[in-house]
Amino acid sequence: MIDDSILDKLALDKIKTQSDYLADKIKYMIVTRELDEGFVFPNENDFCKRLKVSRGTLREAYKILDTQGFICRTKHGTYLKKREDIANQGNFAASLDLAGEREMIEFVCALEPEAVYLAAQKINDAGISRLEELLVACEADSDNWKALMNSNYEFHAYIRELAGNNLIKSALVAYYDIFNQQIIFNIYSENENTGTFMQNSLKQHRDLFNAIIKHDADKAKEIERKHLLDDIEFRELHK
Repeated sequence: MIDDSILDKLALDKIKTQSDYLADKIKYMIVTRELDEGFVFPNENDFCKRLKVSRGTLREAYKILDTQGFICRTKHGTYLKKREDIANQGNFAASLDLAGEREMIEFVCALEPEAVYLAAQKINDAGISRLEELLVACEADSDNWKALMNSNYEFHAYIRELAGNNLIKSALVAYYDIFNQQIIFNIYSENENTGTFMQNSLKQHRDLFNAIIKHDADKAKEIERKHLLDDIEFRELHK
């Protein structure tokens, strides 16, 4: 039995502070590239006067952004890190926030097929049964794009689960919401152009399933890569 006093320490006893809001606003400007990499922030005293905040508030906001990996603080001043430096330091979360659409697409095309490759090697009878259920659910939702978005997500998420590699799964889960918003949502919500594309996409699901259950990892990887590239090509054509 956990002591109540320990649980009490977990209680959220305050809302966002000024520092939190300031850090969020600066981060938004970084992610949207309103602030260029290498940008040097003004002198603290001048900046505080301009923002009408205390030095403590500004410094706490800087601390948040420093922890997240976006800025560097030195005795000579505070500046935004270059995206390349953030990547070189292995800060995946910050790199993900800063990634452009092209980087996101290249990342997906590099890693998702590898997850499929591993899933085809490792899948067992229970996995086959569950994957088939999810495949059938996708096909049943073919006339309802909102439902199909959800079932499509579950189908691919389960394949990532079958890959049995937590590092790959974690990286792909981290990107998926952004990829879903930038690519998948726009595809599924298209109008008259979507029908034929969706039918072909569902056929690829079936082909992918057949390759996976036969443990044909190379074939499954090839199908998944084609599946992704077709998604991206369709999105490019109908922007």
